[in-house]
Amino acid sequence: MPLYMDLHHIDPDLTQEDLDSAHLKDIEVQDKYGLEHKKYYVNFEAKTVFCLISAPDKQALNDAHAEVHGVGPCNVIEVTSLTPTYDFHAMIGEEGGKNEFDVALTSTGDIDTGFRTLLQVSLVATQPSHQLMEQDLFRLIRKHDGRIVQMPEDRIVASFLHVHEGLLCLRSLERYLFAQAAEPEYHLALVTGRPVDETGQVLFEKANEQLQAICQLGVRGLGYIDEVSHALFVKGMDKPPVFETGRYRVLTGPELEFFVRLRELLNTNLVNPGFKASQVGEALGLSRSQLYRKFKEMTGYSPGAYLQEIRLRRALQKLKDPGRQIAQIAYGLGFNSPNYFTRLFKRRYGILPTDFTHRLDSKAT
Repeated sequence: MPLYMDLHHIDPDLTQEDLDSAHLKDIEVQDKYGLEHKKYYVNFEAKTVFCLISAPDKQALNDAHAEVHGVGPCNVIEVTSLTPTYDFHAMIGEEGGKNEFDVALTSTGDIDTGFRTLLQVSLVATQPSHQLMEQDLFRLIRKHDGRIVQMPEDRIVASFLHVHEGLLCLRSLERYLFAQAAEPEYHLALVTGRPVDETGQVLFEKANEQLQAICQLGVRGLGYIDEVSHALFVKGMDKPPVFETGRYRVLTGPELEFFVRLRELLNTNLVNPGFKASQVGEALGLSRSQLYRKFKEMTGYSPGAYLQEIRLRRALQKLKDPGRQIAQIAYGLGFNSPNYFTRLFKRRYGILPTDFTHRLDSKAT
């Protein structure tokens, strides 16, 4: 049967004993609906419960919860027929097992909250030597107990049970990349999120969107950390580990939301050559002066220069696609002409688009 994971919000005054009792009632009706409750994850601080259940379909799961509790879960997602990108075992893992009441446990016997810290490093691979760094990055991730999540080329994602290990891994990756003689261009980000969101359809959907927004739009060579992860990291520490000044940034909730909203806006409008910075300001509700200050603060670019930078970043990725055509990519990303695009690309990456594609083709053969 398919495997599902659902989300419940719980009352602040509920205890573990209350949850155990409620779960036993779920077990009483599971055969009636063809379910098999595997385990459930509890986070009392966030007031969330995530149940892992085998079921014929979502409707059977919803009906069973409604009979027992009078209401169904806030959301249900399937976690079996997913692509490796969102593989349940890579994202969450099952080493810890469960107790006699099916409460999910970590390998040390603590209650597993289901929350995970996700880290992404994206290499801007314009040189063949960049590919040789991947094994070193994998080694550093595993050294910090990270789980490698399968992702497309040039993008590595890892999942960590503990935010402490995730942040120390981010620091190790940043130090390694910073010290490379080849000076690789990279984007590095870390966020903590929950496996099921209110409106998501895949595991860690919101957290993954945040990682994508940061790595696609953030300042290259800077390690980004969301404020939730940072607060969890320093909680209870008298002397938190030192992170190099100027090489990391803690993003507040509004700053992270800015990147997410900006990514959505650019995904829709970058194809339009007439799309201007002023339209970004209008969409985000910012005046011209506010927009300029915001972009300089968050990206280091003026709004107009930033749009050009993002178009070039997108072009670099599209040049890696099979069957790509430089003219089609140039027009598709809003450049006025292929020649203009070629000049800007060469200035930005130090290589002509044609030479870059030839290098990729020779590597493939």
